Amino acid sequence: MAGTAVSEMIFFIAAIIVSSAVALTLVEVIDTYAENIGYEASLVEGEMRSRVTIINDPLFVLYDKSDANLTFYLKNTGTVDLSMQDIVVSANGTGKGGNDIRVDLMGNGTRWGPGDVVEVVFRVPNLKEDVDYSGWASTSGLTEKGTASGSADDSIIFRIREV
Repeated sequence: MAGTAVSEMIFFIAAIIVSSAVALTLVEVIDTYAENIGYEASLVEGEMRSRVTIINDPLFVLYDKSDANLTFYLKNTGTVDLSMQDIVVSANGTGKGGNDIRVDLMGNGTRWGPGDVVEVVFRVPNLKEDVDYSGWASTSGLTEKGTASGSADDSIIFRIREV
Protein backbone atom coordinates (compact mmCIF):
# COMPACT_ATOMS: atom_id res chain seq x y z
CA MET A 1 0.00 0.00 0.00
CA ALA A 2 2.82 2.38 0.79
CA GLY A 3 4.27 1.60 -2.65
CA THR A 4 1.05 2.73 -4.30
CA ALA A 5 1.11 6.08 -2.50
CA VAL A 6 4.73 6.70 -3.54
CA SER A 7 4.06 5.84 -7.18
CA GLU A 8 0.95 8.06 -7.19
CA MET A 9 3.00 10.90 -5.71
CA ILE A 10 5.67 10.44 -8.43
CA PHE A 11 2.99 10.56 -11.15
CA PHE A 12 1.44 13.64 -9.49
CA ILE A 13 4.79 15.46 -9.39
CA ALA A 14 5.51 14.48 -13.02
CA ALA A 15 2.06 15.78 -14.04
CA ILE A 16 2.75 19.11 -12.26
CA ILE A 17 6.14 19.45 -14.02
CA VAL A 18 4.67 18.67 -17.45
CA SER A 19 1.71 21.02 -16.99
CA SER A 20 4.06 23.80 -15.80
CA ALA A 21 6.20 23.37 -18.92
CA VAL A 22 3.10 23.48 -21.14
CA ALA A 23 1.81 26.59 -19.35
CA LEU A 24 5.16 28.39 -19.76
CA THR A 25 5.23 27.53 -23.46
CA LEU A 26 1.67 28.83 -23.90
CA VAL A 27 2.53 32.07 -22.08
CA GLU A 28 5.55 32.59 -24.36
CA VAL A 29 3.50 31.90 -27.51
CA ILE A 30 0.72 34.25 -26.40
CA ASP A 31 3.26 36.98 -25.53
CA THR A 32 4.90 36.70 -28.97
CA TYR A 33 1.49 36.73 -30.64
CA ALA A 34 0.48 39.87 -28.71
CA GLU A 35 3.69 41.65 -29.73
CA ASN A 36 3.08 40.77 -33.39
CA ILE A 37 -0.50 42.04 -33.20
CA GLY A 38 0.75 45.32 -31.69
CA TYR A 39 3.33 45.73 -34.47
CA GLU A 40 0.76 44.96 -37.20
CA ALA A 41 -1.70 47.39 -35.61
CA SER A 42 0.89 50.20 -35.69
CA LEU A 43 1.55 49.49 -39.38
CA VAL A 44 -2.16 49.58 -40.17
CA GLU A 45 -2.52 52.81 -38.21
CA GLY A 46 0.36 54.29 -40.21
CA GLU A 47 -1.29 53.20 -43.46
CA MET A 48 -4.61 54.73 -42.42
CA ARG A 49 -3.11 58.06 -41.38
CA SER A 50 -0.73 58.46 -44.36
CA ARG A 51 -2.36 59.79 -47.53
CA VAL A 52 -1.01 61.57 -50.60
CA THR A 53 -2.99 62.91 -53.57
CA ILE A 54 -1.69 63.99 -56.97
CA ILE A 55 -3.52 67.28 -57.41
CA ASN A 56 -2.51 68.12 -60.99
CA ASP A 57 -5.25 68.84 -63.48
CA PRO A 58 -5.26 65.53 -65.39
CA LEU A 59 -5.66 67.37 -68.69
CA PHE A 60 -2.88 69.87 -68.01
CA VAL A 61 0.23 68.35 -66.43
CA LEU A 62 3.20 70.64 -67.00
CA TYR A 63 5.91 69.26 -69.28
CA ASP A 64 9.04 71.15 -70.31
CA LYS A 65 9.87 69.60 -73.68
CA SER A 66 13.32 71.25 -73.83
CA ASP A 67 14.65 69.16 -70.91
CA ALA A 68 11.85 66.52 -70.75
CA ASN A 69 10.87 67.54 -67.19
CA LEU A 70 7.41 66.58 -65.94
CA THR A 71 5.90 68.24 -62.86
CA PHE A 72 3.59 66.56 -60.36
CA TYR A 73 2.03 68.38 -57.40
CA LEU A 74 1.51 66.12 -54.38
CA LYS A 75 -0.71 67.10 -51.46
CA ASN A 76 -0.51 65.50 -48.02
CA THR A 77 -4.16 64.59 -47.46
CA GLY A 78 -3.43 62.44 -44.40
CA THR A 79 -3.15 63.31 -40.72
CA VAL A 80 0.61 62.78 -40.25
CA ASP A 81 3.76 64.24 -41.80
CA LEU A 82 5.01 62.57 -44.97
CA SER A 83 8.60 61.93 -46.01
CA MET A 84 9.96 64.09 -48.83
CA GLN A 85 13.09 61.90 -48.97
CA ASP A 86 11.10 58.70 -49.70
CA ILE A 87 9.11 60.07 -52.66
CA VAL A 88 9.07 57.85 -55.73
CA VAL A 89 7.23 58.93 -58.88
CA SER A 90 6.53 57.32 -62.21
CA ALA A 91 5.09 58.37 -65.56
CA ASN A 92 4.89 56.48 -68.82
CA GLY A 93 6.72 53.55 -67.21
CA THR A 94 9.65 55.70 -66.06
CA GLY A 95 10.13 55.56 -62.29
CA LYS A 96 12.32 58.05 -60.43
CA GLY A 97 13.29 58.75 -56.85
CA GLY A 98 16.13 60.01 -54.68
CA ASN A 99 18.60 62.21 -56.56
CA ASP A 100 16.72 61.74 -59.85
CA ILE A 101 13.86 64.01 -58.75
CA ARG A 102 13.64 67.59 -57.52
CA VAL A 103 11.27 68.07 -54.58
CA ASP A 104 10.25 71.54 -53.41
CA LEU A 105 7.89 72.17 -50.49
CA MET A 106 5.41 74.89 -51.44
CA GLY A 107 5.13 77.70 -48.91
CA ASN A 108 7.45 78.49 -46.02
CA GLY A 109 7.39 75.22 -44.09
CA THR A 110 10.27 72.85 -43.40
CA ARG A 111 8.24 69.63 -43.10
CA TRP A 112 5.56 68.09 -45.31
CA GLY A 113 2.64 68.28 -42.92
CA PRO A 114 -1.08 67.63 -43.45
CA GLY A 115 -2.49 69.95 -46.11
CA ASP A 116 0.94 70.91 -47.49
CA VAL A 117 1.90 70.50 -51.16
CA VAL A 118 5.22 69.53 -52.72
CA GLU A 119 6.27 70.06 -56.31
CA VAL A 120 8.09 67.08 -57.81
CA VAL A 121 9.98 67.53 -61.07
CA PHE A 122 11.46 64.53 -62.87
CA ARG A 123 12.72 63.66 -66.31
CA VAL A 124 10.48 61.62 -68.61
CA PRO A 125 11.58 61.73 -72.26
CA ASN A 126 9.41 61.62 -75.36
CA LEU A 127 6.00 62.63 -74.02
CA LYS A 128 3.53 64.06 -76.53
CA GLU A 129 0.45 66.21 -76.17
CA ASP A 130 -3.02 64.66 -76.58
CA VAL A 131 -1.86 61.21 -75.45
CA ASP A 132 -3.08 59.57 -72.24
CA TYR A 133 -0.29 58.59 -69.84
CA SER A 134 -0.43 56.88 -66.48
CA GLY A 135 1.56 58.00 -63.49
CA TRP A 136 1.80 57.44 -59.76
CA ALA A 137 3.50 58.77 -56.66
CA SER A 138 4.41 57.04 -53.40
CA THR A 139 6.06 57.98 -50.12
CA SER A 140 6.24 57.01 -46.45
CA GLY A 141 4.27 58.37 -43.54
CA LEU A 142 6.25 59.55 -40.52
CA THR A 143 5.68 59.00 -36.82
CA GLU A 144 5.98 61.81 -34.30
CA LYS A 145 9.59 60.68 -33.77
CA GLY A 146 10.31 60.98 -37.51
CA THR A 147 10.55 57.28 -38.36
CA ALA A 148 8.74 55.78 -41.35
CA SER A 149 5.33 54.31 -40.58
CA GLY A 150 3.02 53.18 -43.32
CA SER A 151 2.98 54.34 -46.90
CA ALA A 152 0.90 56.60 -49.08
CA ASP A 153 0.38 56.45 -52.82
CA ASP A 154 -1.84 57.79 -55.57
CA SER A 155 -2.16 57.33 -59.31
CA ILE A 156 -3.31 59.50 -62.20
CA ILE A 157 -4.21 59.19 -65.88
CA PHE A 158 -3.08 62.44 -67.47
CA ARG A 159 -2.21 64.45 -70.54
CA ILE A 160 0.66 66.87 -70.77
CA ARG A 161 0.75 70.50 -71.80
CA GLU A 162 4.10 71.69 -73.07
CA VAL A 163 5.55 74.85 -71.54
